[in-house]
Amino acid sequence: MGERGSVSPIVAAALGLFGLFLAVVADLTYAAVARSRAQATADAAALAAAQELVRPSGRSPSEVARRYAELGGARLLRCRCPSGGSDVEVEVRLEVDLPAISRSAAATASARAVVALPSGAAGLQPWFVARLRCLFSKVAGLTIVSGFRTYEEQARLHRERPDLAAPPGTSKHERGLAADLAFPSDEARSNAHRSAASCGLVFPVPHEDWHVEPVGA
Repeated sequence: MGERGSVSPIVAAALGLFGLFLAVVADLTYAAVARSRAQATADAAALAAAQELVRPSGRSPSEVARRYAELGGARLLRCRCPSGGSDVEVEVRLEVDLPAISRSAAATASARAVVALPSGAAGLQPWFVARLRCLFSKVAGLTIVSGFRTYEEQARLHRERPDLAAPPGTSKHERGLAADLAFPSDEARSNAHRSAASCGLVFPVPHEDWHVEPVGA
């Protein structure tokens, strides 16, 4: 009888320790799940903000990133996602309750999304490139044949073709605010001209239907 009575507290203590072990394991699982959720949310926020750079909807990339962070149950801590840029970096924080220790913890995660620049876009103003990406996403097959030009390059072109190239120092190409496009077909050319305004672009020179600039340049 005495032996049975002494065993019971030991069993009870063992069961208690086992229960505590299970609770701690559960907390660790919650924390691991929170880290995974935080990373998935950061990835989604970065990709959504990058998509805003490619096809602007009128909202700022940081606003879009914040919205996607909230959808994932997290809070946006940081967003390096300038309008017209070519890459996005975000950091989010996700709160998680840990019942075993009666407290909450936070999981943070960061993510980066890079938008590939169209070939020939080097040197162009980032916000102009963003508008070009918008047009390229709507009309397949467009390419940039002439983008940014130095003063010397513009001078050479003006000497060779004064009827087409503006005098050096006066061309928007030198400011990274103009590009000459190549179209894979007449249909693509027509579609590009029809879609330009929706991307904040304009083809301002009637006899140069390949020359595109951002509206307001």
